[in-house]
Amino acid sequence: MLFSSPVFFVFFAIYYLLHRVTPLRFRPYLIIFGSTVFYAWWKIEFVWIPWLLMAIAFWGVQWMEQAAAPASRKSRAVLVITVIFLPLVFFKYTNFFYQDVIGSLFGIHGKLLDLPLPLGVSFVTFTLTAYIVDIYRREFKARHRPSTLLQYVLFFPHLIAGPILRPFELIPQLENPRPARRTQYSAAIALFTIGLAKKLIFADQIAEAVDGVYRSGSIPDAPHALLALYGFSVQIYCDFSGYTDMAIGLAMLLGVRLPNNFARPYGAASLIDFWRRWHITLSTWLRDYLYIPLGGSRGGKWKEFRNVMITMVLGGLWHGANWTFVIWGTMHGIGVSAVHFLRRLRWLAVPKWLAVVVTFHFVTVTWAFFRAPNATRALQILSGPFTGSWEATPALLTAQMFPILLVAIFFILCRFDDQRRFFWFARHTRREILWPAMIFLWILVITISQGSSAKFVYFDF
Repeated sequence: MLFSSPVFFVFFAIYYLLHRVTPLRFRPYLIIFGSTVFYAWWKIEFVWIPWLLMAIAFWGVQWMEQAAAPASRKSRAVLVITVIFLPLVFFKYTNFFYQDVIGSLFGIHGKLLDLPLPLGVSFVTFTLTAYIVDIYRREFKARHRPSTLLQYVLFFPHLIAGPILRPFELIPQLENPRPARRTQYSAAIALFTIGLAKKLIFADQIAEAVDGVYRSGSIPDAPHALLALYGFSVQIYCDFSGYTDMAIGLAMLLGVRLPNNFARPYGAASLIDFWRRWHITLSTWLRDYLYIPLGGSRGGKWKEFRNVMITMVLGGLWHGANWTFVIWGTMHGIGVSAVHFLRRLRWLAVPKWLAVVVTFHFVTVTWAFFRAPNATRALQILSGPFTGSWEATPALLTAQMFPILLVAIFFILCRFDDQRRFFWFARHTRREILWPAMIFLWILVITISQGSSAKFVYFDF
């Protein structure tokens, strides 16, 4: 069930009506039931997965807390986390290891499993891992009912593609729900509308042009390669940040505040800065639960390089079971390490605008491996601007005028894409101006999308 689909609007209208009339003491059961329906709409036969993972995490934490010795407590925590990761490893990586790792050594071809990846299993796994580790570290208490943990996992605005929540960010809000009358309607609806426009006007329309280039079996000429490269940078940002805006807006309507996941990442002046702005909840998760436990920057520059590379490669592999994601993560690991090295040498005294341009183009180049089905296709796309012909430029401008215009508009407006600006605008703009503006944007969205919506990119992860 996509946030941008007509069926979701029907679902949310019914859910919100029940939310308004349900007493606070019964609100947890509404969240559990409604979120289960939301998840089951995709494939009802997989609805047991988040329930099972929640049960493992809940009883695993109780078992961990019963350990008297610190060593026993730690070993139990490791075992529980290992079990939590088993469904993710099974569904997402079995074919990768069978085909691409073992198969490359022994000439094995074909898939071992023919099962779809359960929706949101990566995000559910990371969310529950944060819960287990934070309790193990005694940063959060384990005194919660199973229903509270189930709400934490299933709460549908963040269930499928995040934000990846730490327990302190959501569980206290679930245990002490806000009355419905205190909801900030204008800000919530305005943010949802912006996210909807990003998804249906920008991401989906640009995706048609980008997908056409990546699907083609021929080597692209220069203008088509550039459209694929710059277009995908815009597409993936508008797709994922649009989802996040909609998720945060929906949660606000239900009296819950979710953390921001993007902070104008294409304005970053370094790759380190980029990862502080892009998919923020994943970046902080990788930092707190992988990079720092590995040792972080302690132990000298070589250990720091090792820890950065392990973190970024595993972060790349988390996004997808394909060597292209390993390459993508490796390139970002090398890039982040290079920034650390140059900062020590004080070689980064360059104008900020130049640093932003270089960082954006590094990210854009690496996106080719993120998007392409294989490394060969990624290299073909990347070589296109340098080896391909420019003769088709007039024809491309004519055939793809609308997506090219959208890319140009995005680069003009992206500097203003800040949730704080939207909230301030929604709260300080007169209603007779704000609501007609939002209605106009909805009409524009419906007209351009014609009532249809493509799947969100991060639903595959």
